Amino acid sequence: MYVSPAVRTIRDDPFEGESVTLLLEVADEVPVDDVADAVREVGGRVDDELEFRTLKTVVAHEQVGAVCEIEGIETVETGNTLGIDPDGAGEDVRPDW
Repeated sequence: MYVSPAVRTIRDDPFEGESVTLLLEVADEVPVDDVADAVREVGGRVDDELEFRTLKTVVAHEQVGAVCEIEGIETVETGNTLGIDPDGAGEDVRPDW
């Protein structure tokens, strides 16, 4: 399973009370509904099924590790991969807060 650097950072050092949008690419041999059910079981929410067998989910930072352990997921990335910022760096750029 590929876990993006941004997701690894959240998994390893979560902010209590924060949530994150994760894109989960499901393996070809695994039913997408099975992964969606597993996300819900760990306390996440499934917002949409996108192209290429990808689920758009929202989970608490504290649950990212549990999501990364779900069988049948090939790729875990943040929702920020859907867009590119002006510098073109994608998900690994944290906005100025």
